[in-house]
Amino acid sequence: MSRRAAVISEPDIAIESPLDHEAQPLFEAAFREHYTPLVQYLRRRIGCESEARDLAQDAYVRLLRYRENQNLESLKALLFRIATNLMGMRSRRARARRWNEHQPMDEELIVAADSPSQEQQLGDQQQLDRLMAAIQRLPNKCRQVFVLSRFHDMAYPEIATRCGISVKMVEKHITKALAICRAEVGDSRS
Repeated sequence: MSRRAAVISEPDIAIESPLDHEAQPLFEAAFREHYTPLVQYLRRRIGCESEARDLAQDAYVRLLRYRENQNLESLKALLFRIATNLMGMRSRRARARRWNEHQPMDEELIVAADSPSQEQQLGDQQQLDRLMAAIQRLPNKCRQVFVLSRFHDMAYPEIATRCGISVKMVEKHITKALAICRAEVGDSRS
């Protein structure tokens, strides 16, 4: 997909809604200002442009239910929360569909697949021990940033705020930590 094809344009839709005349301009402004960023947000998470547009439309329809929000920023936060919830509902429905289509395997195959050999278990434990030792030897700030990122699933901006450093420094600490860990343990991607 070319860069030009990835550009999202707002649909030329007039919002027809049962809103009173005071609320309608606010919702139209919310639509015009937040439609493109919302579709981009959804597309990055879903990976499909048409589904992202469908979810964005559903989010705007649900947003119309909230008439008490009277400023653009609160509508934006609510809109993105609604869209995130819709993604979760979509994901749960897809998992339920896949579960209904599940075909059980023979129990002998399941036991064999779930039981790694003793050699594999020992090798995995040794590699984990080497990794934990490498993490313990990282410089304090580097270790703190790495642990927050990899073990607590914090985003780089959150880590930067918590540690009182820039996002760029967070990136440098993560890069350094990964290089040290790979040197100590090896890269298991090969």
